[in-house]
Amino acid sequence: MINKFNNSHNKKRNIFLSLLRMHLSFLVVNSHFYKPSKIFIKNNFLLFFIYSNSHAPIFFIMSFYFCLNLFKSKNIQKIKLRYQRIMIPYFIWPIIIWFFNNFFYFILKFSIKYYSFNDLKIQLLTGHVYMRVLWFQYNLILSSTIILIIEFLFIKKNIILFNIIIVSYFIQYSNFNFIFFSKYDYHWKYTFGRFFEIIPYCISGYILASLKIINYLTKNRIKFIYLIIFILILIKKYNIFRNINGFSYQGLNLYFISLDIFMIFLLLPSEKINNLGIRKICTNLSSYTSGIYYLHYHIGLYMKNYIRPIKNKSISGCIIIYIISYTLSFIGALLFGNTKFKHLFQ
Repeated sequence: MINKFNNSHNKKRNIFLSLLRMHLSFLVVNSHFYKPSKIFIKNNFLLFFIYSNSHAPIFFIMSFYFCLNLFKSKNIQKIKLRYQRIMIPYFIWPIIIWFFNNFFYFILKFSIKYYSFNDLKIQLLTGHVYMRVLWFQYNLILSSTIILIIEFLFIKKNIILFNIIIVSYFIQYSNFNFIFFSKYDYHWKYTFGRFFEIIPYCISGYILASLKIINYLTKNRIKFIYLIIFILILIKKYNIFRNINGFSYQGLNLYFISLDIFMIFLLLPSEKINNLGIRKICTNLSSYTSGIYYLHYHIGLYMKNYIRPIKNKSISGCIIIYIISYTLSFIGALLFGNTKFKHLFQ
């Protein structure tokens, strides 16, 4: 989902964030192919670790936290590379999936649905028809562009960004966002309706890095980790903020839960893990979360009629989808590792 971090904040990659990326990518798979059993439904905290919609918000926070120096450098060539990493998968995957899906449909009688040229066109325009996961890339492009414009044109950048967060939640809690976009078809409303839900996460990651808050919190790491965990439990248990209608990522409860989780993993003492073997394994395993994100949805759709655990929407089925997606991403990265097409998998 996120390609390589531009980690200028640490000389070494944060191992705990690598583990978090792996877990979040598994949550993405679960969100599409897992139906919680009674034991998890009864235990809200247990369910939270295997079925939570915090995955996309945390990925957005993470992405913009690590692009602070890139944006502030105003290096056009490097910024172009960021857009390249996002846009290659956005435009190439829909074409690949469209071709193979229709080949399976007409020749092998294997695919579950035919995708028309109109489907392909709307997919490329919205990121949300048959490759529904690409709404993420669409909003990543849009949010990056807005923050870059503010970075290039304005002096009091953080004040403007804070105000955008306030306006976004006003639009959400006034119910304007939900009412306005609900009348449109799903591929329009879920991409564009989610923008005002997503932009606060992007900005928060950016501001968190800009204000160097983590540098201050690290001085009393343990105390702040306990404090953040306490706040997380409080919000999760009591739903402190009013629930509102939206398109999956709305409201302040999810906002603070996602921000808290990211900050906990960011504060964990990754620098104390000096074992190069462990670091290499974690880094390599987390390198293919983008490929897992792009591939898992159609792998699940194609396999659900042939693999019972996937059809039954079980955890074991999600693990199978995750492993297949990881394997294909690994193979794809080996084949295209020296080309721009590596961004399809890493």
